[in-house]
Amino acid sequence: MTRDEALQLMIEHTPSEALQRHMLGVEVCMAHYAHLTNADETPYRIAGLLHDFDYELHPEEHPLWAMEYLTNQKVDYTIIRAIAAHYPAKTGIEPDSPLERTLFACDELSGFITACCYVRPERIRGLTAKSVLKKLKTANFAAGVNRDDVHRGAELLGLELSDHITNCITAMEGEANLLGLLPPD
Repeated sequence: MTRDEALQLMIEHTPSEALQRHMLGVEVCMAHYAHLTNADETPYRIAGLLHDFDYELHPEEHPLWAMEYLTNQKVDYTIIRAIAAHYPAKTGIEPDSPLERTLFACDELSGFITACCYVRPERIRGLTAKSVLKKLKTANFAAGVNRDDVHRGAELLGLELSDHITNCITAMEGEANLLGLLPPD
């Protein structure tokens, strides 16, 4: 599967623009980490784009529905396993490989960074890890984000949380227009 095929599949199965942007946000963070570690960007991008593509239409079966669908489409098993490992509570598959750990680490955090951007007039411009860390301590801000997963993700990558946040901000800022994170005109 190519990145363009994954993008098309994601769009076809995800009516919500907000959820599409979430998956695009995870994709750009994943690509950033692939670049930092000299890994092949393609599987990182595809896993980021498809990790939640079934969530809106099949919420009760997520990510099991996606895993079965992608298996039937003969998508590389490493991508399917990464999607499984981003939700270990449901699948029982823990993030093991660099691809799996990176998807787990980028999923919740990229969503949280997006939420931080939406409450700032300048959006992602000038956003710092310090500001994101402060918001993480506010339990009722973006309450749906699992803080334990955010912390565990940085640990899985062997990074300080502030460094992981900075990496994701850098990645997302580079694609701020695509992600809807620029200040309104």
